[in-house]
Amino acid sequence: MKETIYSIPINESFEVIDGQCPVCRLHLKLIDDTLDYTLGPAMMEPDVRQRTNALGFCAGHLAELLKRQKRLPLALVLETHIQSLQKSEKHLFAENCYVCDRVGGFLTSYYSNILHLWRTEEDFRRKWEAQPMICRPHIVALAQAAPKELSKKENSAFSSSLRVKASKYMQNLSESLAVFIRSFDHRFMGEDLGEHKQAVQTTIKYLSGTKGEL
Repeated sequence: MKETIYSIPINESFEVIDGQCPVCRLHLKLIDDTLDYTLGPAMMEPDVRQRTNALGFCAGHLAELLKRQKRLPLALVLETHIQSLQKSEKHLFAENCYVCDRVGGFLTSYYSNILHLWRTEEDFRRKWEAQPMICRPHIVALAQAAPKELSKKENSAFSSSLRVKASKYMQNLSESLAVFIRSFDHRFMGEDLGEHKQAVQTTIKYLSGTKGEL
């Protein structure tokens, strides 16, 4: 399973070098697929409807479901969710989200398989090293998953790789923010900022990961 179901999208994402976090790319695709699934095939699956009824959706994912312009399927899902809240205090006082829950399960498998590929495949390790950035939330997630998947020696090497990658990228962010801040000094007004014009947005995206996409 590790080398078939999950390795293909992971390798495809890590092959792209565009300054974006490759794990965010996987994460956002999972969210998009789950939102489509919720208003499509899931409508006819009783076990899924039981989960959407019980868990409901967070505010961010409700907004994303609404954007899909599938009002009737969304109305049907919301109707039975509201009925579930009316019938159960357990559901009423719980704060959950079906999309977050489903995506979180797949992400856990992705973290495990990223580490598996890093440990076993030299080609993937080259792709990993070529990536200029992993966002901070996914650095944290991978660092937390690593001790469960890697030996002590492997974990030390992987953690070192994360630290080097983070250090280089944050240095670039720091320098870019400094240029942006300097542009507010009257002595430098009118200076062409180039890519530094987006320094604040880029930094927030690094610190927020997929949350910065909502």
